[in-house]
Amino acid sequence: MNKVVSDIRLFLFTCSGEDNYILTRCNWGIQKRFALIGFFVLLIFVGCFFSATLFSISLFQGAEWASIPIGIFWGAMVVNMYLLLLHTISPTIIPLASKKKRRKNDSVETQENKNSFLTLSMFCRIGFIMLLAIIIAQPLNYSILSSTIKTELDKHKIQERVKLYALTNKHLIKSELENQKDLNQKIINKLSSNEASQVSAQLQLINAKINRDDKFIRYATQKLKQLDKIDCNLFLSSIEKLKKTTIINDLESRLNDELLSDNGFINDLNSISILGYLKTDYDSFKASMSSLITKKIDNYNKLNDLLNKSNFYVKTIQILLVENPLSWIITLSVCLAFLLPIIFKYKARDISARIFNLKDNEPDIVRLREELINTTNFSWLEKKLKTVNARDIRTSDYYFQRMLIEHKIILEEYDQTKKLFSKKISSNIKKYNEVSKSRLLHLLEKLKKVNSIKYHELYKQIVEEYKDEVIIKYEYWLDMPFRTKRVNTVAITNNEVGLLDFVYNQPDEGENNIQI
Repeated sequence: MNKVVSDIRLFLFTCSGEDNYILTRCNWGIQKRFALIGFFVLLIFVGCFFSATLFSISLFQGAEWASIPIGIFWGAMVVNMYLLLLHTISPTIIPLASKKKRRKNDSVETQENKNSFLTLSMFCRIGFIMLLAIIIAQPLNYSILSSTIKTELDKHKIQERVKLYALTNKHLIKSELENQKDLNQKIINKLSSNEASQVSAQLQLINAKINRDDKFIRYATQKLKQLDKIDCNLFLSSIEKLKKTTIINDLESRLNDELLSDNGFINDLNSISILGYLKTDYDSFKASMSSLITKKIDNYNKLNDLLNKSNFYVKTIQILLVENPLSWIITLSVCLAFLLPIIFKYKARDISARIFNLKDNEPDIVRLREELINTTNFSWLEKKLKTVNARDIRTSDYYFQRMLIEHKIILEEYDQTKKLFSKKISSNIKKYNEVSKSRLLHLLEKLKKVNSIKYHELYKQIVEEYKDEVIIKYEYWLDMPFRTKRVNTVAITNNEVGLLDFVYNQPDEGENNIQI
């Protein structure tokens, strides 16, 4: 049982993105904090997996098998990004150079004392985390709460149905009016007034249908503009909601009447028969009108099928956020789950510091911790870090241990790099010296026979000049390789006062360069 608990604890440490070795050396209180961070990171992965899976199921209808790998990939990608951001938001481990400004009349550089947390970079990172959380929360909102706004979604579908019907059939109804105008003109031209009156009476039903179609398009366009104006407001008052519902119900009723009249209109056309001079023109008019009505019916059926297949995913989320307060609760809960690990990390830092201060520690360890947090003596800190063994320091201050280990690793790697640098440069200079000496000594051999004294004199000078030397990298910074503070340069004025000031007012550590 203890092994299972230990394995779970180590797994949660891994999920938190922190060092397992250091955490196992801390006390239970610190371990519990970081295990809680790991639990929330694991919870974020599970939430991302379900969010992406549910979204994929809605997106690829009929291909649910593809949703699981997409969910796993999306969850792993978000958690990796989140851990990276969480690592950058964590309390500072490695020292960073502070921004500096130089006063116009002062040669001393002063550091700007700013809160290291409240920076533009920090706000951008937290803002990106919140954006991820909001995106992840919406599929969960859709899956859990979509059934609660079915009425509002049905209203939107009616609105879209009327809008698409008016948009796609506008030119067809315009063609109906043109056909009606042409037929009326032919009636006037080809028939007498009595015959024209009789034919007009027969065509009264057809004319009424065409005029009603035209009125419906005009009326629907006007009401849709009113609905668009109402929808411009994010949150509607009770009066606006009632007005919107009344308009939508009216449009639905008129659309249903329009569809019924379209279905019965072809029978009305076939029931009317006109003989005589106008028979050919009427038959052509009847065929054209039948074709137009059939197209209207086909357009509506296609649009209706398209609307029925759509799940109105984005609109559903939009309506949920406006109509259902639970959607905001879910969204804020997900955002809180993303923010809590950041809060816990800073809380863990404070608890670690409190535990360290309560415990009786050796003076050297206390000073080492203080120097790591706020360095004042770089040479002492460097020597101490190179000689101290991190395993011998037992403390529950996680961030102190991590700073100690990481600083020590960086300094050791930097020393190794400097040695390689010195070795490489020294080797290149040695090769250069050998080549140069061989060329000069070859020429100097000619002088040996002429003037041996001069030969020996020049030989010594050449050997001395091309003597092999060990090249050591010069440091411009006091705390290499962290590079947060430059070596101070003491300017010596070329007079007696400047010389005395240089001799008697030097710092203790001897960290200055001389500039004359």
